[in-house]
Amino acid sequence: MNTTNISQEINTDEDGTDKQRREVSTMEKDLNTMESALTVSQRAAICFAAGVIGAGAVVLFSQVLFQLGLSATLGVNAPVSLKSPDIYKPLFWGGLWGILFGLFIKTAWRRLYLVGFLYVLAPLLALFLFFLPMSGAGYFGLNRGPTFTLYLLLVNLPFGIVTALAARAIIGKHP
Repeated sequence: MNTTNISQEINTDEDGTDKQRREVSTMEKDLNTMESALTVSQRAAICFAAGVIGAGAVVLFSQVLFQLGLSATLGVNAPVSLKSPDIYKPLFWGGLWGILFGLFIKTAWRRLYLVGFLYVLAPLLALFLFFLPMSGAGYFGLNRGPTFTLYLLLVNLPFGIVTALAARAIIGKHP
């Protein structure tokens, strides 16, 4: 049975006029709903989850850099903690940045991976120009040395592309 065809029936009522009535099965309605575009709130929710996954990649990448000894070379003495209260902060912020990514994912869908790779610049600029100066590290974290800035750039690189990959995996072919 082809579920994309809508069966039609022509009935004649008491006046002798023809009425056209459509019968749409529940499965056809579900199929049409799945083929329609996602709403903004659905894309935002999906990209929140994708942002959490992207932030998880950043946390794991910081662990890898620490195990390889690159963190100490670049002026960082410890990786992001994987313990209970400390792990939630970067994951939550990654989810918030993922929501912002979800707001324009539909327009960026054809070049999603390129946009995802470049999207890491938004959270990095917020980090360099707002969060680091507020913590006393100075703009771009330069109070801790230029290698610290290089470390922050390196450790955050996976965020955008992993967020884009996760969003594509969750959404599928059409946003």
